[in-house]
Amino acid sequence: MNPAERRVSVRRRPREKTFVAMRPDFSRTGKIRDISRGGLSFQYLSKVEVSDPGSDVNVDMFISDNGYYVPSLPCRLIYDRRERGAHPTPPGLEYRVCGLAFGDLNTDQTQQIGAYLQQHTADAV
Repeated sequence: MNPAERRVSVRRRPREKTFVAMRPDFSRTGKIRDISRGGLSFQYLSKVEVSDPGSDVNVDMFISDNGYYVPSLPCRLIYDRRERGAHPTPPGLEYRVCGLAFGDLNTDQTQQIGAYLQQHTADAV
């Protein structure tokens, strides 16, 4: 493991397009790139200002094709940065990558994340 790596859990890739939407205004909605029991990262297209690392946020997680939906997952924003080498975008927009650490999940949320990891993810990143 890279000495700079701080993740405790192995990140896995979604097998299906899975999305997150940041509450309350859903200003950042994007596709999950990788996920673990400890958190996730996602890519989104944005023109909005970014939040400060360490901010507490809530996200909804869903797969649009099959009805999988977990609302209001408490998270802490770890990073929100411009994605390097991303596809060209219209003026004023950019692809960004956001990393989130899960906060205090309730029992149901913990079970839903565990089931998602077992049923909807592939190889480790």
